[in-house]
Amino acid sequence: MDEKIKVFVKINENNEIVEIGSSVFIADLVDWIYVDEGYGDKFAHAQAQYLNKPLMNEQGGYNFILEENVIKEK
Repeated sequence: MDEKIKVFVKINENNEIVEIGSSVFIADLVDWIYVDEGYGDKFAHAQAQYLNKPLMNEQGGYNFILEENVIKEK
């Protein structure tokens, strides 16, 4: 079986998620926080498919925060 694909996020000082990516595309894990792993496009293409809506809203704010290593919608 293939190795699971890991999902990582970067947060700002307010714990808002400002970037999301997967182990497929991230070469340097400095400042990235591990949040999940699995198989398939949802994990491999986390930037476009992992979350149910974009990172930022129409007003320029962030839609998600990280609390206790869990992604939560604001």
